[in-house]
Amino acid sequence: MRRRDFLTWMGMGLAGASVSLTRCSTSSNETTKLAGNDASSFTPDLELALTASPSTVQILPGAATRIWSYSATVMKGPSETIERLSGSYLGPIIRVQTGQKVRVHFSNELPEATIVHWHGLHVPEAMDGHPRFAIANGQHYVYEFEVVNRAGTYWYHPHHHDRTGPQVYNGLAGLFLVSDPMEAALKLPSGAEEIICVLQDRTFDTNNQLVYQPDMPMASMSGFLGDRILVNGREQPSLSLATRAYRVRLLNGSNSRVYKLAWSDATPMTVIATDGGLLERPSKRPYLTLIPGERAEVILDLSGHATGTSLELRSLPFSSAPFEMGMGMGMMGRGGRMMGSMGRQASLANGAPFSILTIQVQRRESSTFELPATLSSFDTSWQPERIDQPARVLDVQFAMMRWLLNGRTFELDAVAPNEIVSLGSKEVWEFDNTGAAMMGMRLAHPLHLHGRQFRILRRQLDPSSAADWESLREGVTDDGWKDTVLVMPGERVQILTHFTRYPGMFLYHCHNLEHEDMGMMRNYRVAPPNG
Repeated sequence: MRRRDFLTWMGMGLAGASVSLTRCSTSSNETTKLAGNDASSFTPDLELALTASPSTVQILPGAATRIWSYSATVMKGPSETIERLSGSYLGPIIRVQTGQKVRVHFSNELPEATIVHWHGLHVPEAMDGHPRFAIANGQHYVYEFEVVNRAGTYWYHPHHHDRTGPQVYNGLAGLFLVSDPMEAALKLPSGAEEIICVLQDRTFDTNNQLVYQPDMPMASMSGFLGDRILVNGREQPSLSLATRAYRVRLLNGSNSRVYKLAWSDATPMTVIATDGGLLERPSKRPYLTLIPGERAEVILDLSGHATGTSLELRSLPFSSAPFEMGMGMGMMGRGGRMMGSMGRQASLANGAPFSILTIQVQRRESSTFELPATLSSFDTSWQPERIDQPARVLDVQFAMMRWLLNGRTFELDAVAPNEIVSLGSKEVWEFDNTGAAMMGMRLAHPLHLHGRQFRILRRQLDPSSAADWESLREGVTDDGWKDTVLVMPGERVQILTHFTRYPGMFLYHCHNLEHEDMGMMRNYRVAPPNG
C-alpha cells in the first residue's frame, strides 16, 4: 500500500484481518501494538529497540552514499545480542537462543510506510511483517514472539507491498542468528572464526548515490541487477585469516541476482546448513548456488594452506537464459545485459563471472577442528509416504504483463479457496512452472513461504530446460530445512511442510523482489480445524 491507501485502510478498521489491533497516541507519535498484549501476558527474556531511518555511509571513495538503515539497542538482555557491522549500511546482527521470548519495539523514521519481516522464523500472524500491518512515518509496532526455530541463519528485512525492492535496495536488511544446545555441542567455529557474508549488488551514479530503476521494463520483468558486488556493504573486501577452520555464513540479500559461489583454488564448498539450519550431515560440492533470500553455511578449512597464499570467493558463469526475459522484447543488450533508457549498459548480467572477496592466509596457527560426520537428526515422519492427500498445485504464470501465482496477483487480505490449509495438517505443495511461455516470459523463480520451513521432495524438469539446469545443478542444496526454493522454467517442484502452532494469514511469493512488488505474491490462511 502507498501511504494514502494505508491511512484509508486503517480508518476502515481491520474487519478483514484475523488479529485485531489498537492504536494509541503517545505524545505526537502513534503506537501500533497487539490488543490485549501487555507486560503481564508476555514477559520477554530479550527486549530491543529497532529503528529504520535515513542515514549516510562511506561505500566508495569520494562522496558518502545516502541509504536507509536499521539501528538497534538492547533494552533488556545481554548486550552481545546486538553486533554491529563496522562501516556497513546493514542492520546489526541479532543473536538469540531457541526458547527465548523476544520483544522488539520497531520505530519508522522513513519518509514512507514500512514493516519488518523476520525471514525464516516461525512466528504468529501479526508478528510476521505482513504488508497490511505496515506503519507510517512516526509510528511504532511492537513485536512479541518466542524463538521456536532451530539454530540457523535467518534475516530481517522490510515487507511493504510494492516497496520491498527499493527499501531493501536502499539498505534495509540484517541477519538474525539463532543458536541452540544441539548446535553448541558440535563446537563449530565461532567468534573470530565465524565469517559473515551478506551478498548484494548495487549500481551507483557518478556522485556515489544508489541508482534503482524499477519502472524499466527489464527491471520489473527480470529483476533489477546492480553492476557492483558488495559484501556486508563493502566492495571487494580482503580478509586476513589464519591456517584454521572457519564457519562462513552466507546470505543472498540481492534483489534478483543468483550466485554460483566457488573458491578460486577449487577447494570444495563444504555445506553444513541451509535456510532452516544444520543439515543431517555435511555435503561437499564443487560450487554453491545461492538464490535471492536463500542462506547457506559452509566450512572453510585453511589448515592445509601455506602462509602468504591467497584465494578468492568467486561467482562462476552459468546460463542466464532462465533469469532474463525473451530477447524479442528489444530491451536486451549483448550478453543479456539490461539496457537503460538511453541504450547504455546498466548492469552486470545474471550468470556473468566476477570476484567477490579475497582471503589472505597470513598467520600460522594450529588447528584441531574436525567436522562431525553427523550434524543433526532427521525426523522420519517427514517422509513423503506418510502423506495421504494429493499435492496442492500452485501455478507460476505470466499474463497481462505481470507475474502471477495461480492466475492471481496480490490482494491485501484476500485468500482463495485453494489457499486455505488446516492447522496441524501436513501437505505437499507443488510449484508448477511448466505453463506455456508468453513472449519468452517463462523464467526461474525463487519461491518463498512465510511462517514455515519445508523439505524439498521432488523435482521434475522439462528436457528443454535441462542444459540451463545443468549449469547450476551441482550447487543446489535441496537437503535439510528450507524456506526458499529455486523453480526453473519448465519445472515442477514438490515441497512438504507441516502447518503447526500458529493459525492466521501468511504469504507465499517470489523472492525476486521486483516480481514480488509487481504482485507475484499471495496470501494463504492456516485455519483452525473447527473453521
